[in-house]
Amino acid sequence: MFESSKEMMLEVFASIDFESPITWVTFGVIGLFSLYKFIQKSFDMIEMICNRTYIYNICWEDPAVDHQILKISKDDVIFRICSAGDIVLDYAIEGPSKIVICDMNQHQLYLFELKIRMLRDPLLTYEEWWSIWGSSDSQIAVKVWKRMRHTMSTPARMWWDPRIEKTFRKGFAYSGSSGFAAKFILPWLMYVVGFNLKDWADTGFSHEYISKNYHMIQRSAWWFRRLFPSIIAPFAGVPANQIGPEFYTLEFYENILREIFLDPDFGSNNYFYRFYYDKGYKDQSCCPRTLKKEHFKSLKDNAGCFEWHHATVQATMERVQPYSFTKLILLDHMDWMPNEMVADEWIALQRATVPGAKILWRSAFTKMDDKPFFNNLDIEDMSPQWYSKDRVKMYPGTFLSYMPKDPLPWVDRVPSPCQRASAVRKLSTAGKMILHPLTAGKVNAHGDKMSSFYAAQAKGYDAVRENMLIARPEMMSGFGPIKKGHTWLDVGGGTGRNLHYLRAQLDLFERIVVLDICPELLAIGEENAKRSFTPSQFERIRWVCLDINSPNVRALLAPHLRNDLTRGFDAVTFSYSLTMIPQWEQALESAKSLLSDEGRLIVADFDTYTEKGTSIKDFIIRQWYKQDG
Repeated sequence: MFESSKEMMLEVFASIDFESPITWVTFGVIGLFSLYKFIQKSFDMIEMICNRTYIYNICWEDPAVDHQILKISKDDVIFRICSAGDIVLDYAIEGPSKIVICDMNQHQLYLFELKIRMLRDPLLTYEEWWSIWGSSDSQIAVKVWKRMRHTMSTPARMWWDPRIEKTFRKGFAYSGSSGFAAKFILPWLMYVVGFNLKDWADTGFSHEYISKNYHMIQRSAWWFRRLFPSIIAPFAGVPANQIGPEFYTLEFYENILREIFLDPDFGSNNYFYRFYYDKGYKDQSCCPRTLKKEHFKSLKDNAGCFEWHHATVQATMERVQPYSFTKLILLDHMDWMPNEMVADEWIALQRATVPGAKILWRSAFTKMDDKPFFNNLDIEDMSPQWYSKDRVKMYPGTFLSYMPKDPLPWVDRVPSPCQRASAVRKLSTAGKMILHPLTAGKVNAHGDKMSSFYAAQAKGYDAVRENMLIARPEMMSGFGPIKKGHTWLDVGGGTGRNLHYLRAQLDLFERIVVLDICPELLAIGEENAKRSFTPSQFERIRWVCLDINSPNVRALLAPHLRNDLTRGFDAVTFSYSLTMIPQWEQALESAKSLLSDEGRLIVADFDTYTEKGTSIKDFIIRQWYKQDG
């Protein structure tokens, strides 16, 4: 039986027409499906790649754009995420004082170390440098490696020893996971869509060829839409949590592909994509500055300016001396970070940079407003000016900010001891919330409704609501820089929970006013503040029982602002209180009228589970919070 099955399989195999394009397309589809299933079953495809090799063999940002924006000088101390390391080498040509890099993938640092140790070899010639990194000459690579391998760190030397000859013999352009995608996945895709790269290359990568065959761009976008999020992304170093809704639209891919391939200068100076097509760099006419002969001496002279760390950006910032950096380049890594992580990282960045330091980053998205932290930070969108000039065109968003001199909000998410409660207290408070419709008397005034609902819950309110009002710390992260003498009005602040998020920075405020129409909550808030804060901090806080929609609210609050009716508040917050106010539009207008000239209005509130808000969960949550007034 086994023999007959074997013969049958051989007959089927012999009958396959390997000359037919359909056969290869079929094999490609089966291979991609198998790869997709493999990726799905992997615990973390990117982590698996990073545990074995580097992802990027070249950097995917255009250093020419960086130079135009950053204006690097000899006094600069620069920080950048490493990636393949070639762009920081490009920065080094300008002779900055110091360049610090970091990467979470140890193998990216091994690749960078190989480059920098070669440059520090006093016997290295330009011809050897070009042969290794331009032509991928394995014999020269091994020759130089034997000469300088003793200068490598032990882990890097042990990693490169069995790989140095093979990496350059097989072609450096095909190394790393991005090289794997360039060698195996993308050629199959080009074949499927009918994009003959050789025909295009024979025309000198002409703009006209792509214009006449634009259907290839459209077909490629169709395939990228289906393959990139699930299969290609890990090999390009794009984690799952960076893939937003845009990655599932044809327009996203078509726009990027159109910008790349319809660039009239593609054939003359776009060395990023030519690197993979040519399996390296053919000559100096289309290659990075780091491989041009006129910059080789500067590159070697400045090879000693580097310091590198196997660490996160935040950990690196916490290791260096305070106020070190004048320029920082953060790539696109914040795309995949949650707001809390971004806020914590920027606190560390501020500690490590001089006030006014330039901070440049890129993004797969054209806006940064999905993260509350950025909402009150001055950010300049550089994309309209520079995206068309960026030869990579992989990132639709390019952003620039300057490190504020005033402290960024440090959000302490741990409740103060007085805001915690025993399990019995929590159960009791939750029970009173649930039974309120059955036990409450009939009241009409809004303030009376609030007191009726909250009075019995006041002592356990913060502990019970801590995990329900989840956007409060995110709102506080978007507070923006806090200057000395800041003023803050917290509308519906009740127990003062929001103040405890900024407990470490309360001394910066001149005045904080917690406004609420429920005196029971204000009493608990004042008691908690007295127990938690220093006497000096406590004296800065006022607890005011007042309706934000009161016609004379400005005059009533003026005594808390040195009786200056024109002063206004630098921040007005509504933390899950705006929707509790029947005339909420009026409340917003009233709050806006109370702002200083540069004041910020910050709101966190309830949302729906679904876009239309019509699900069962949405109905239940609306009925629940109706009890709040």
